[in-house]
Amino acid sequence: MKILNSATCSLFLLVGFLWFPSSTGARELDVDAEVKKHLNDPVACGCSLQDDIDLKSRIASVNAVVAEFAAAKSKYAGSKQTLTSAIRSSVQQPVKQKINAVKDPKARDYGATTYDLGCFTIIDFSATPCLRGALDDHESVHRQACVDHSLGWRFDQLVEDWIQEEIDAYQKELNRLNAELNKRLPFCTLDPSVKNILWQIAEENERDKEAKSRLDLYWAFLD
Repeated sequence: MKILNSATCSLFLLVGFLWFPSSTGARELDVDAEVKKHLNDPVACGCSLQDDIDLKSRIASVNAVVAEFAAAKSKYAGSKQTLTSAIRSSVQQPVKQKINAVKDPKARDYGATTYDLGCFTIIDFSATPCLRGALDDHESVHRQACVDHSLGWRFDQLVEDWIQEEIDAYQKELNRLNAELNKRLPFCTLDPSVKNILWQIAEENERDKEAKSRLDLYWAFLD
């Protein structure tokens, strides 16, 4: 009986040893099939609760900002007043207050700046994927405005035009934020392995896209 039990145990071990690699291989095939199935689907920037908080908070802030800039623009409609540091500050102060009023205290926030000398943008290195894309979309409006004008143009820019540029930038950011929020479903319900692979592919595509965008901007600046 002991000999039989020992042989039976050995058989079970052998079957188990042979079974697990086969199961793993089948699982890998399923992941590959799922990746191919969802390869052209919108890829969410992130699926964590924090990403959800960040996106919704930023959307609320940007909506408030656009409304505040629109109200400020009405004061300068048709005016030939050029932009000054004092005017910029007076317009931006209530905008900052609106942001602080609606921002979720649990949300993360990051900054970005576009420099008129060289028309390049620096985005906070720690910005998350869910906010980095929206920030870059926002700054792309300022980069294009920079490319379209000669050096020093800000000193002659009308206040009304500056405010409209800000509205356009925030509106483009808002479009991206809403799009990112909508991508969370159904993407975030996918298998974690499938999501990770799709994220890797999306990151590679985004790097290629950004590199091309920077190169196009560089040649446009030289022209």
